[in-house]
This record gives sequence, structure tokens and C-alpha cells, in this order.
Amino acid sequence: MTTRRTRRPVARPARGQALLEAAIGTTLFVTIIAVGIHLAEVGFLSLKVQEAAVSALWDGTHGRMHHIPVTYDEAKGSMRDAARSAEGRYADFNGLSAVAGGGITQAFTRAAGIQVRCDMDVGVGWPGAFLTRLVYRDNGGTACGAQATLSAWRIPTSFLDGPSDGALYKERNLDPGLTSPRVCAVGRALNGVCTGRFSMLVDDWGLAGELESATCNILMQDQLIPCTNVPLHTAVWSTYAPTALPIPGSASRLAEAALFWNPLPPTALAMVGLGMKEKTFWMSAAGEDLLDFVQTPVPMDPISRFWPTTPGSVIGVSTFPYFLAHGKRALNGGCFLGRKCD
Repeated sequence: MTTRRTRRPVARPARGQALLEAAIGTTLFVTIIAVGIHLAEVGFLSLKVQEAAVSALWDGTHGRMHHIPVTYDEAKGSMRDAARSAEGRYADFNGLSAVAGGGITQAFTRAAGIQVRCDMDVGVGWPGAFLTRLVYRDNGGTACGAQATLSAWRIPTSFLDGPSDGALYKERNLDPGLTSPRVCAVGRALNGVCTGRFSMLVDDWGLAGELESATCNILMQDQLIPCTNVPLHTAVWSTYAPTALPIPGSASRLAEAALFWNPLPPTALAMVGLGMKEKTFWMSAAGEDLLDFVQTPVPMDPISRFWPTTPGSVIGVSTFPYFLAHGKRALNGGCFLGRKCD
């Protein structure tokens, strides 16, 4: 008697299953890659918006800030000019060039409409000492901000049939409220408006321009006549007079302590009267256009024909090293900022 064996059929995997899973997974993977690139571009362009605001903040400091002692309102115009310049340079979100029409289109992101704004009197100030406020005034500091609009591009809001009944994908690729976000240089937009800004003090109260940097040459030593640089003379006199003049003998003691002799010419006592010698104000600032920093005004006194000026006096021992250093620099072609004078 023989036994007959029955062979069972071997189970085979369904054909096309792996290909179908790969196709479905690829659609998700491509979407993730696209959105990731879009978010990276958003981050890069947001930094450019911040860069535009900072650029305007620093570029504005090279402009005129004041006309001593008349007005300190020039800072407002200088900062606004810097904002317009930065807005033009960053219209294409580059900063090194400006393209007509502005804007930039990247792989999955478009950016346009950059706006840069700078304002003055933002509450960042330093009024200085009480007596200096007669001439120097606080402008309240400056603040600059920027904003732009970014939008997703080439990224469909939904895949294939979208979030409808019976669809394969229930969620949208991008939320409708995030397709065109407003980015700010500082913080986030509130109701579509950027309020965050970078702020800093501006204007160091230093003398600037041809008028304020001219040589202050005393026209007549023994008279209360301003020098040829009126802004410099006014700034110094306004801080000197309220503090030094009320103190008896302060001028002579200071001069004698520094020079070991009183440089006030004898005719000052005779011309302005007894007791006014200490209250006579002389101030000069010589530049390199004068030989050895020594001014030669109209001689009013046979003793004080030459008026040595700090720095660079060839008479005052305390400033003689500066005179030698300047001469060495001039003979060596004017070495400057780290260039060795050898």
C-alpha cells in the first residue's frame, strides 16, 4: 500500500507592494524636504532684514549730527538718510547691490517689500553734566527697525486631492496663515506691524566738518574776541566760564602749575582793569597747517608775540615730546594707524 503526498502551494508576496509603499513614502519625503528648504530660506532672509536695520543704524553715525552751538537736529536727517540708503541697498536682500524693482526669489521662497525706518528721540539719552547743557543738548538717541514680507513659492498648499472627504491626505502642506509671513528685524510682527527696533546713543558731541575743525587762531590775545573757529570757541567757553571764572585765582594757579610761569600778558591787567586778569578767556587750537603749532597773531604785547598752543608747544616742556613725535611722523611720510615710523 502506497501513501500519496499532497504538496501545498508556496505563498508568494503580493507584487507591487514595495513599489506602492515607496511611492507613498516619496510623496511625504519630498514634501518634508521642500518645507525644510523653505524654512531654511526664511531663516536666511530674516537675518538679511535684521542686517538692513543694523546697517542703517551704524551708517547714520557718519552723517552730521549738529551745528554747535545752534542746533542738534541734524541727527534726525542723517539717520533718515541712512534708512533710505539701507532700504535701497537691501531691496534685493543682498546689501551689496540694488536691483530695480527689488525682491528676491529662491528655491521655495519669495521676499519683497523690505522697509527700513530710523527715528530720533527714542528715550535712549545722556544729558551730561548740568553746566554743559548750556551748549550740548541730548537728542534722545536713535532707533532703527526693518520689516519685509516672505511668501512660499512652488509649495502646493495641499497634495493631490487635498483635505476632502475620503482623501488620502487630510492635512494641508502649509497653513494658509503662514504662506506670507511678515518678518521683523527684532521680535515678531504684531497685527502685521513690526515694533521692535535696535537703539543706541548717537552723536559724541565732537567737532565735525570744515567749519568746526578749522584752526582756532586768536586774533587778539588781550581782547575777548572769539577765534576764527567760532563753534570750538563757543563750546569751550560755555563750559569754562561757569566753572573756572567764579573761582578767584584759578587761571593763574593752573597756568603756573603747568608751565611754571604765568603766560597771561601784562597788558591784560592794564587794558581790562584790575581784577579782570583772571577772568580773561584765551583759547586756541592749532592744526598742522601752522608751523610747529605756534600761532603768530597781531602782536599786542612785546613779550607775547608768539602764542604756543597745546599740543606741540616748542616752549612748554610738558608738550615737547608731542612736538618731537609729530615731527618724526611728518618726515616719515605721515605714518598713521599702526604704520611704523622708522
